[in-house]
Amino acid sequence: MRADICSSDDYDTRDRLAAAIRTLGGVHEGEWESLGVGLHRFHFPEGELSVFVDAWLVDVAGPDQLVQQVLQLISGRDHG
Repeated sequence: MRADICSSDDYDTRDRLAAAIRTLGGVHEGEWESLGVGLHRFHFPEGELSVFVDAWLVDVAGPDQLVQQVLQLISGRDHG
């Protein structure tokens, strides 16, 4: 599943995305402090979540259930 998250200049939503990834236990392929421009890959037991950030937008792609959990956390809904 793929989902557009926000425009690249929506830093509040980008921060919520990073927090959701941390909450769900995502492990980045390398060191990371923020979601800068580029492709970021996070590993979860459910599979890999890719986060792509360019000059215009931020999107995610991965297993349906994982993307849905991320979207629910970003929106403030309980993911239980």
